[in-house]
Amino acid sequence: MPHIRPFRRSDRRQVTDVVNAHISAVVPGWAISTDTLISQLEADPGQCVTDPLVRTRETLVAVVDSRVVGAAHLRCYRDSPHVAPDHRGSGEVAWMVCWPNQADAAAELLGAALRVFESWGARRIFADGDLPTPVTFGIPDCWPHLEELLLGAGFLPAEGAVEILLAGGIETLPVSDDSASEQIRRSVGERGVRFTLGDGGTGQGRVETIDDCTRGGTLLRLAGWAELADLKLPPDPGARGALMGIVADWLRTGGVANLFIALGRGDVEQMEYLEDLGWRRLATVRRGWERTSRP
Repeated sequence: MPHIRPFRRSDRRQVTDVVNAHISAVVPGWAISTDTLISQLEADPGQCVTDPLVRTRETLVAVVDSRVVGAAHLRCYRDSPHVAPDHRGSGEVAWMVCWPNQADAAAELLGAALRVFESWGARRIFADGDLPTPVTFGIPDCWPHLEELLLGAGFLPAEGAVEILLAGGIETLPVSDDSASEQIRRSVGERGVRFTLGDGGTGQGRVETIDDCTRGGTLLRLAGWAELADLKLPPDPGARGALMGIVADWLRTGGVANLFIALGRGDVEQMEYLEDLGWRRLATVRRGWERTSRP
């Protein structure tokens, strides 16, 4: 019989093991430290906009025969004008993890979480997979046990809120063309380093990269990875190769070996271009989960 109780510090290694099993199902070799996990439970540094709006938080664990088999991190947002209307006074399963062979314990865990939200007076209840890495959000299709659990509890994803995660090695990108370097401007972007082809603010094409996925060294297993945070391809194939080649040369100089990107289903051009280069799909992610019914 599963036992559901609040998280204790003595649970931290077992919870980290379950968390890392879910992370590595999305990206091979990725993992977080126990310290990183504990830090997120106390205050999430990766959510600088929404985390200050959290009124209260709690983490529950499911225990079977003295073994922690699952965990759920819960947040409740303030009922304040500073919070987006959809999330005012709402509860959120920020993330939930469990071993797939512990479906009964997982169901008990989610049920306990829903009762906590009821005691908090949550107006609406959302669910996410917000583990502390750049690629863990929503519910990816490599977590089918969690998708089934949420659907069975009355949760549904937002219509059309689907993203595709792709990854590829730096060697898949074109070789840089020195003759084109003068046409490409490097600058500080909205989230990282921006490369713009052409004159003016709009340009003919642009790429923005985040080349430190370790977040200043706190996520060491993500070393050597970079994110393509923005990708607008030039229409001319030669210009595409020149732009991506300059980007690759810059990232290679910094020790980047692999890259990833999250694309919407409407980003067909970018998806086809990267897959033609040899990039692979890591996961299809469904976002915006909300409890819409009570089974």
